[in-house]
Amino acid sequence: MPEDSPRVAVDSHPRLSGIMDTVNSTLAHGPKTRLPSPFYDTRIRDIIDKIGIEEWFSGYEESEEYRKLGIGALVGDVVTRMVGSVEGSGNDGLLEVAGVDGDIRKGRDGEGAIKFSMSGCHDTTLAGILSSLGAFEDEKWPPYTSHIAVELFKDESLKTEPTKQPIETAPRQGFLGYARKAPKPSSVIMRKQMQDLTPEEKSRLQGLPGKHLEGDESFCTLEAFKAIADKFTPRIWTVACVQNLGEPAFPATPEPAGF
Repeated sequence: MPEDSPRVAVDSHPRLSGIMDTVNSTLAHGPKTRLPSPFYDTRIRDIIDKIGIEEWFSGYEESEEYRKLGIGALVGDVVTRMVGSVEGSGNDGLLEVAGVDGDIRKGRDGEGAIKFSMSGCHDTTLAGILSSLGAFEDEKWPPYTSHIAVELFKDESLKTEPTKQPIETAPRQGFLGYARKAPKPSSVIMRKQMQDLTPEEKSRLQGLPGKHLEGDESFCTLEAFKAIADKFTPRIWTVACVQNLGEPAFPATPEPAGF
């Protein structure tokens, strides 16, 4: 550590989170880049990981405003794409790859719908999303090459078809467009790919009949997923950023993430 900052701390120079990044990156790159051996002690790394997670992500779990400003616009765009896929309205991303001569019914290469969308991001983005959805309990800091997949499924037995007409527009705007009301909860099933649910998560889900696939609580309806996301999707992000200035960072009463 530098002479002017000899102790490792959350706000030291370098910061504790920066030291954690250095430890993880040197582990990934081999022995020639290694720090002194105490940095790799398992117990020390566990303590650093716990402190880092509390510093960076506890706000998402405790404050709706934190979720709204930190990750709400991105999650809102994910929901917009899923609802757009159900509607057949082009908000699944098709409008962004509009075809020749401004034809918005097909993409430039003849696509009729967007089935897959991929976004690059940081580890802090992944944990921020999961924390805001109430799905980051007792987790470690996301390791290198981590990803999360949000998948949309259709129950073929219902024989539902895209509406072809926009569902009523809700006044929430993300970076890529407007979120709309979700279709009936029985028409579409959404699953977030993740590790097995904890007993606490299973208990909460079992207390929410009609919000997940019968017999498999790892699937939730699109309506249920959207209801959670809508709570922290900003109407206008730039306006939300300048609200509550000078107020305490955390709410007077708990605003837990997820259900």
